[in-house]
Amino acid sequence: MKLVRLVYYSQASRSMSLSDLRNILQTARSNNDELEVCGMLCFENQFFLQALEGDRETVNELYLDIADDPRHEEATIISYDEVSEHTFAKWQMGYAGGSESFYELLRKNGQTEFDPEQMTQAQAISFLVDMAAFQTEI
Repeated sequence: MKLVRLVYYSQASRSMSLSDLRNILQTARSNNDELEVCGMLCFENQFFLQALEGDRETVNELYLDIADDPRHEEATIISYDEVSEHTFAKWQMGYAGGSESFYELLRKNGQTEFDPEQMTQAQAISFLVDMAAFQTEI
């Protein structure tokens, strides 16, 4: 099995409620458990930033399904790499939204508002890894 990490960002196609985010996370956690995929999702300022880790073929198919989801648009892959081990193994899908820690990490990246388009590959991965320590319950 080839283990890969895919990181992408997208923009919400409409305003997202707490209920919408709960629904996305519940579906992801249920599906990812079955697919043996894990990851981390950040949402703020109408942007999603997500990492998916798992078997190459599974992650590829999952990303294509995600890219077709009408709740967001302009899904753009930031990085796609083979990895030797899971970074986000603790979560079928971790989540972090806007919080004090979230904005503190953004400032470390030189940003004042969440805009994954402005992040380098290294910044995006580092941000997701760092935010995994500050899970938000929704």
